Amino acid sequence: MSGSVTLLAGIIACLATAYALRGGLVSRTKMTVLGMDPQGIGISILAVILAVFLFGPVFGLSLILVVVIHEFGHVAAFRVAGHDDARFRLVPLLGGYAISNREPDTQEESVFITLMGPAICIAPMVLAYGLAGMSINVMPAAYGPLMTFASICGALNFFNLLPIWPLDGGRLTASITSVFHDRAPFYIFATSAALIGLIALLSQRIFLIFIVLMTVQHMMQTGGGDGRAPYRRMSKQRALLCLGAWLFTAAALFVGGLPTILRFI
Repeated sequence: MSGSVTLLAGIIACLATAYALRGGLVSRTKMTVLGMDPQGIGISILAVILAVFLFGPVFGLSLILVVVIHEFGHVAAFRVAGHDDARFRLVPLLGGYAISNREPDTQEESVFITLMGPAICIAPMVLAYGLAGMSINVMPAAYGPLMTFASICGALNFFNLLPIWPLDGGRLTASITSVFHDRAPFYIFATSAALIGLIALLSQRIFLIFIVLMTVQHMMQTGGGDGRAPYRRMSKQRALLCLGAWLFTAAALFVGGLPTILRFI
């Protein structure tokens, strides 16, 4: 796909995302999106410094920007659902988290809020690829940073959509698959925990062990289901639509993030 076509696709994706999140991009109250208290500012600055120190300026700052966009997607979705108190913070070495003072009212609302974190990143990812293609002849120095940002945008959010607890993909697994079978989340989490544990042993990656432990803890507490959800389940038809949106988002992010995914594999 040529740079101009990709750029046009990115602009269309941005407009579509803005339409999907209409009413949530700007708060109806005076509350800020990012906690600006001294503690929040300090933690955010530390997150940026660590990212730059560990990964270098371009990769580190791109990583932070992707996390900010991702968490803003959750916050905007919260606001669309009427949670005007939604906000997020950066967490050093762990990314970030979005919070609201109350739980989603419906299961569909929960899926929407969870999915929009990764989904909002499709538009800037495609836009960055388009701008990178256009910059080759206009501003060559921008090509590398734009490609890095776009690839990280896809790779990080694709990983986040894998059916692993407590990633967004794990939360989607708990919400969506339980509609079809009560024990489906348990089986999926057990399988993913076993695979991750095997990969951790073969690659000797310590951080993967923590993911396994968190998944196992969640399974013990909830039986693999969405133990936090106080609402009735959505219909199977709506669950299929949510599943389709999840798979489409994951596929788009995988394609866009393939360079970074291959780099780390």
